[in-house]
Amino acid sequence: MRVDDLRSLLLSKEASSKDAASTYVASRHVVSIREYSHQGALMLKALMLFVMCATAFATNAIERIVVNEAKVLVDDQSSRTQKSAAKKALREVFLKMSGSSETLSNAGVRAALVSPEALLRSYRYSYNGDETYYVAEFDSSKIAEILQREMLPLWGDRRPETLIWLAIQDEKENKVIIDEALNHPISEAINTTAKKRGLPLSLPLMDLTDSVNISTYDIWGRFVEPVRNASERYQVDNIIAARVYKNDATSVPDFPREPEVPASTENEETYELSDEDDFSSIDELVQSQFDNGNVDSVEAVPNGAMTGQQTEQTAPSSVKPFTMDEFEEYAKRAEAGDFGLDWVFISNDSVSYGSIYDDTPAALGNALVDAYANYLSSQYAVIGVNEADREILEISVANVGSLSSYASLKRYLMSLSVIENAALIKQSGTVATFSVTLIGTSDDLMNSVGLEAKLNPVTDAYGQPVQGFNFYWNN
Repeated sequence: MRVDDLRSLLLSKEASSKDAASTYVASRHVVSIREYSHQGALMLKALMLFVMCATAFATNAIERIVVNEAKVLVDDQSSRTQKSAAKKALREVFLKMSGSSETLSNAGVRAALVSPEALLRSYRYSYNGDETYYVAEFDSSKIAEILQREMLPLWGDRRPETLIWLAIQDEKENKVIIDEALNHPISEAINTTAKKRGLPLSLPLMDLTDSVNISTYDIWGRFVEPVRNASERYQVDNIIAARVYKNDATSVPDFPREPEVPASTENEETYELSDEDDFSSIDELVQSQFDNGNVDSVEAVPNGAMTGQQTEQTAPSSVKPFTMDEFEEYAKRAEAGDFGLDWVFISNDSVSYGSIYDDTPAALGNALVDAYANYLSSQYAVIGVNEADREILEISVANVGSLSSYASLKRYLMSLSVIENAALIKQSGTVATFSVTLIGTSDDLMNSVGLEAKLNPVTDAYGQPVQGFNFYWNN
């Protein structure tokens, strides 16, 4: 299409408000077109092709959660049961909107829980077979006011999706992968707690593709690269791989054996695994638990194990025997619970390890999701500041060339929990400048927009963000 034809098409689309679909397309790709030389026209065509391709192929795994609604199982529909269910539902909503279990111990939140009807917008009953559920919807703006007033975390409705690879050892010491179709107490606990905490979690399909891409040993050994590669088809933001086992003080894991690498692949970081390899020994755990909000980055070593720093591989013959302190450590772990769960958390820029213990696999599933929700809250939730101390920023956003694109950008900005108010103060061509009042910090703003590919920071030729708050609207 020639530039003149494209200009005429875009102008006609902008002028007409009758064709809603055409207006939507124009609002996404409208550009300011001036008189260009033949070379400039070619450059413009190439730029537009790049923008449209980037828009078409940009993917992210963010899901928007209904954070102000909760569903509670009830025995009947009496007034007494309804009041109790409303209180439980409000507790769940506070958990969803804050992301932190510590919120429920706050005095202001406890006071609100005394009279849940003051925050209730509507309720209804739903049915699933013989089960009856009380479904309540609360006023999200009033709950947000309480969280801000009490200086508690406020987490928006955009949540990163997470895939959980879970291998469990049964009573006969067979190791199986928990998939989405397998009915198991730990998977039921994970799904139930994830809904209560407002987390989009999923288990793998374990179809033919997964069976080819990953093995039970990859998950049991918590090998990062095989897990990461097998997860690519799911297009998720974060990955958790975990193993569940009977926590027995009388059983001490063997030492890791250094795998034999064929001479033809000495420089590669992969190796063949046999069924006889014992991966229960790969237990160099980095105790950076999710529940304390500290997830430390670690670096990979060639054999797939993870440590806090690069280390040299040690030959089995040089390994020293266990000390009494190490035996005592295993005894302490056994006292912590009948079952153990060792996890590895994999994000785009970090990898970390940890362990949790409890008396049942279901309890481990609940604890894992609760700890993970607390961690995500520490990363993405906004802790309010006093109104007098709130920061006001000017942000410039390119590719805002029509009324509809401006309206969609304004709605997006106001939907972010970190932004209290956003007002247009200047429009220059297709670049709109907004004055934005933040409830949190500028880092909170960057974390929020980083969850989606809608508002992309403008970068220089080296891929680094330019100075200031400059973005490109990719609606």
